[in-house]
Amino acid sequence: MFVMRRTRFSALMTSAGIAALVATAVIAPPATAADDPVTPTPAHSFASVPRRPSVATPPTDQFIVKFKDHARSGSALRAQSLSRAAAKLGATAKEVRATASGARVVRTSKELGDGDADKLLVALRADPAVAYAEPDVRLQAKAANPNDPAFNDQWNLSLKTGGIRATRAWDVTQGAGQVVAVVDTGITSHVDLDANVLDGYDMITDPAISGDNDGRDSDATDPGDFSADNQCGGGVPGSPFSSWHGTHVAGIIAAVTNNRVGMAGAAPGAKILPVRVLGPCGGTVSDIADAILWASGAPVADAPLNLHPARVINLSLGGPGVCPQTFQEAIDTATARGSVVVAAAGNEMAQASDANPANCRNVVSVAASGSTGALAPYSNFGPGVDITAPGGDMRPTTANDPNSGDPNGILSTENDGETTATDTPGTNYYWSEGTSFATPHVSAAAALLMAQMGPTATPAAVVTRLQRTARPITGGCPQGCGAGLLDAASAVLHFSTVIAAGDFTGDGKADVLARENSGFLWLYPGNGRGGWLARQQVGSGWNVFSSVIAPGDFNGDRRTDILARDMAGELWLYPGNGRGGWLPRTKVGSGWQSFTAIVGPGDLNGDGKADVLARDTSGTLWLYPGNGRGGWLTKTKAGSGWNVMTAVVGPGDFNGDRKADVLARDGSGTLWLYPGNGRGGWFPRTKPGAGWNAMTAIAGRGDYSGDAKTDLLAVDTNGTLWLYRGSGTGGFLGRTAVGAGWG
Repeated sequence: MFVMRRTRFSALMTSAGIAALVATAVIAPPATAADDPVTPTPAHSFASVPRRPSVATPPTDQFIVKFKDHARSGSALRAQSLSRAAAKLGATAKEVRATASGARVVRTSKELGDGDADKLLVALRADPAVAYAEPDVRLQAKAANPNDPAFNDQWNLSLKTGGIRATRAWDVTQGAGQVVAVVDTGITSHVDLDANVLDGYDMITDPAISGDNDGRDSDATDPGDFSADNQCGGGVPGSPFSSWHGTHVAGIIAAVTNNRVGMAGAAPGAKILPVRVLGPCGGTVSDIADAILWASGAPVADAPLNLHPARVINLSLGGPGVCPQTFQEAIDTATARGSVVVAAAGNEMAQASDANPANCRNVVSVAASGSTGALAPYSNFGPGVDITAPGGDMRPTTANDPNSGDPNGILSTENDGETTATDTPGTNYYWSEGTSFATPHVSAAAALLMAQMGPTATPAAVVTRLQRTARPITGGCPQGCGAGLLDAASAVLHFSTVIAAGDFTGDGKADVLARENSGFLWLYPGNGRGGWLARQQVGSGWNVFSSVIAPGDFNGDRRTDILARDMAGELWLYPGNGRGGWLPRTKVGSGWQSFTAIVGPGDLNGDGKADVLARDTSGTLWLYPGNGRGGWLTKTKAGSGWNVMTAVVGPGDFNGDRKADVLARDGSGTLWLYPGNGRGGWFPRTKPGAGWNAMTAIAGRGDYSGDAKTDLLAVDTNGTLWLYRGSGTGGFLGRTAVGAGWG
C-alpha cells in the first residue's frame, strides 16, 4: 500500500528554538516551509496529477513521404506534390534520399514548429497520390525505465525539466562499490531498502537526548524522533509524529531498483552507511563531527573502526550561524581522506551562508528546486549555494484540494509507525519536501561519479564536474542557486573518443563523430562555418571498441568509412553510406590489440588509397597501405621511437603540399608536424605549437571553417571543444570554441 505524508522538521527553527540551539549547540534537520504536522492521507492519494499526452508533432525540417503509385515515382511529379504542400507555409521542400522501402525523405527550407509541421502533414496526406506522410523526428537513446511501480511518480529522477536525468546516467554506472554515509536520525527497516544498507553506528553520546535511552553503540536504528511539548525547550511545541527522516533520505539515494517493488534509488548500486546523530531534539555539534570522522574511516576514540569508509557523506541537517571550528576540522579530515561532504542549504528562504554546516569549507551546499526546475519557495539561496537539486514543492495546485501538490514532492521510503517503528519492515512511501531531500540527490550523483571516475577520483574533481555539468535553473535564479540544477547524466556521461570524420553525410562539409562512455555514437554534422547542425545518434554499443578511427574512403566507394578495433584485437570496417549511416560491417584484420595507437592519416604513400598507421608497444610505427578495396597491402616500417608521443593524429594535408601529414604531441606538450613525403615517409619535422598537454583529445582531418584549409579539433580539461584553424602552411590562424561539455 502506498500513502502520502508531508513531513515537517521545523520545531527547532522557530525563534525560541534557535535560542535553545545556540545555548545547547544542537543541530536540527532543516525546516520545511510550514510547521503544522500533516497526518497520513488514504492510499488513493498516491496517484499522480493526471498527465495529458502530447500529441503535437515536435519541430522538425524533415519528413518521410511515400507515394501510392509507382507511376508517380518521377521526380517532377513528386516535386509538384511537395512544393504545393510546403508553399502554403512559406517554405520549399526537396527530396534528400529514398528509404529502403521506397519512401522519400523530404527536407523543408526551414524548421516547422508551432503546428506548422502538422499543417504540412495534413496537406500531404490530403494528396490522393500520397500513401502516408510522417515526421522524420530524431529519437534519443535512453536507458529503459526501471520496473519499480512508483518510478513514474519520481519526476525527480526523470528526464523531465526538473529531473536529474538519472536513467541516462545509469547507462554508464549505478554507483556499484560506493558507500554513502547518511548522518541523520538513523535507519528503519524497509522492504525496498534493507538490501542496500550496511551496519552503521549510533553516535549520540548522551542518553538523555538520544531517544533510545542509551549512549553510543552499534545500533543505528531510528527509534523515532517524536517529542512532547516543551521537551526541546520552554515554549517549543512537540512533534506528535516521528519523521523517519534518515530512512527517507536513504531511500532517495539507494532504494533497491528494478525489483518490481516500490521506487528507485538515484544510485541503486551504492550502499547506505547509516550514522545516527539526531534524536527528538536534534543533535550536538560534537556528536555530528565525530560521525563525519567515523564515516570517512578516521578513528574515533570510543567507537570501533568503520570498516566501510564512505566516499560520500550526506548531511541533511543544519542550524544557524557560522561554521563551528569543530565541524570544519572534521570536514577537512574527511575530505583529505577522499570523502565528498554534501549538506543541506536550509529552508528559511534566506542566505545559505548563514546556515551550517553548509557554510563550512569543503562542503557542497545544496539548495532545493521543484518539479518545474525552479528554485523551491522555502529554499535558502545566495552565494553560499554550490548547486541546486530536486527538493520538491508541494504547494497545492488546485484551490479545492490542499493535497493536490503532494506528488510534486520527493517520494521515498519511510516507516509506517506514527511514533515508534513498526515491528515488521516498512512497505510504504511518502512525499516530502525540503533541502534535506535535495541533498541526497547530489550525494547519489557524487556516488555515481565516484564509481565512474574510479578510486583515484578526488572530492574536488567530483564536485567540479557536478558543478560544471549543471543545467540552468528554470526561469533563472537571480537570488543565487550555485552552478545550477544537478544533471546526473551530464556529470557521468562524457565523450571518450572524438573522431574528425571528414565528410560523413555527403554534403561536402566536414563532420565529427563522438563516442560517449555509455557506448552511444553521435554524429555532429558540420555546417561549414566552424559550427554544427543538430546531432544524430548513429550507433550504440560502441564501448566494446578500444580504438575508433576515420581513415577516409577505405573501400574505394567514395564515401567516408570508419575502422574500429574490438577488445579481442579484431579490426572492423564500417563502410559509410554517404548519408550519415552505415553499410554492413566487415572484418579486415585480427591481432591488432598489440598496437598502442592506430591512426588514419589518409593517403600516405601517394597511391590514391587510404592508409593506416599503427604504433606497437616498442614504439615502432608501421604503415599499413590500403588496397582501395577494404583490405591491405604489405606493411612497412614508417618510424621508431614513437612511444614518446602521447597523441598521434592524421590531419591529412596540413601544410598545403597535397601530401598527407601526421601531427604528434610529446610528453612535454609540444605539437610536432611530420610532413609526409608522398612515399610513405617524412620530411624533417617542424614545431607548430606548445602547451598541448592541456588537451585531453586531439582530432583532425577536415576543413571545418570553410576556408579550404585543414583544421584541427581539440578538447581541453574543462570539456571545451576548440577549433584550431589551419593556415594551410603547417600552422594555425587561431582558435575558437565550438562546443562545451565534450569532456
